Amino acid sequence: MWWAVSICGGLVLIIGLLFVWGLLHLRQSRRKAEAEIRLIELVDIEPLARECVDVFRRKLGINLDLNDCEDTAQKLDDAFQDRKKLKDTFARADFYWYFVKPVGACLGELLRRHAKHQWRKQTDAAPFMEVALRDGTSEVYPFEKVIKHITVGEPGDLVAYMEFAKSINQTV
Repeated sequence: MWWAVSICGGLVLIIGLLFVWGLLHLRQSRRKAEAEIRLIELVDIEPLARECVDVFRRKLGINLDLNDCEDTAQKLDDAFQDRKKLKDTFARADFYWYFVKPVGACLGELLRRHAKHQWRKQTDAAPFMEVALRDGTSEVYPFEKVIKHITVGEPGDLVAYMEFAKSINQTV
């Protein structure tokens, strides 16, 4: 009887340790991604968006067309359903979450083309997007949206994000 309790206790301990390790790994990956996107300059965005389109076509067999906002947003959102595959497809030896850079750039380029957002960059910060409103401006953060979507996103979030961004522009 004592051996059964010991085995169960050991299994609970191992599962707990794996859970804690997973949380720490997720936090470290997120911090690395946040640091990397702060290094992106505005001139890097278009090549990163092209890289996203190219990698989706070559490695995933998915054609992204930046001129078709709804279809591309849906395909990007669908790609997040298999998070491991998305990460593995873009992974670099020194940066497993590299996908954040090209996918974030692609998402931002959709906003630029279809919702009239403009890229902006401040020193030591990730590029963000700004849209003119009647009484000022509003900012959105496509790279951060990709990070958030990979960690807590639900199916349809990116499509809703794009629809909301386009509707803000239409109310101006």
